[in-house]
Amino acid sequence: MAVSILNLSDGGVSLEFDSRDAKAVREAIRKRYGPIRRRWHVMSADVSFGGELFVFQNEWSDPCLISRSTTGAEMLEQIAGDLGG
Repeated sequence: MAVSILNLSDGGVSLEFDSRDAKAVREAIRKRYGPIRRRWHVMSADVSFGGELFVFQNEWSDPCLISRSTTGAEMLEQIAGDLGG
């Protein structure tokens, strides 16, 4: 499984993963934080879980979840750790 954290210039993080690992990422999120809610837009989706809001993008079959807060960044780092990234 290819999962990694990319530190962004604004202090946030992006959880990067391969398309084939999307199901495992969703399962890890549900296991740790409960239900996932999504609101789709043309190029992205607003995703919420564990009381935090994230952005999901899948450009060029390169999916990622982007934090919108410090707490969200910590949550994504925990998920990456759960998945061995």
